Amino acid sequence: MALSLSGKEFIMPVNKLKHTPDDFSEVTLIGITTSLKDYRLAYFINKETNLNLERLDDLPVFDEKSKQLNNFSFYRWYDDDQRITYYIISNEHPGGRMISTFQQADYFLLVKGKISDPNLKQLQSLLRSIPSISFVFKADINKIKELTGILYDLELHELSQVSRQAAN
Repeated sequence: MALSLSGKEFIMPVNKLKHTPDDFSEVTLIGITTSLKDYRLAYFINKETNLNLERLDDLPVFDEKSKQLNNFSFYRWYDDDQRITYYIISNEHPGGRMISTFQQADYFLLVKGKISDPNLKQLQSLLRSIPSISFVFKADINKIKELTGILYDLELHELSQVSRQAAN
């Protein structure tokens, strides 16, 4: 990137944001392998866990490799008491996966907020009790290169959803 001041041109270095494990201290990602459609998965998760996930507009996520915006099914619920937000996000679109590091995951349950280890283990156990779920795992978020971009896109999407609801 070049910047011109008083007829002189300066070359500015392009820095990419790099995340550290502390950046995601309140983000937990649980991978889910299932043949269920997104609405059936949300139904069973709501039934088993007492969450109240609701379908929102698809989450648009920018793919750095293909330079395209891909849409993923998206469900959300905010727990006022615990101050934790739960999301179900599909990992699939016609062109591939949102998080290619975890090919085995069909969906992710993303938890934003402090969740205790016992509550996390209980949540994973409840997910495993759903008959059509074949595999549940806690994803190592430090192995996900695209997580910063996904979380940024998620935040923008939530803001657009809130402003759209306020307009109605």
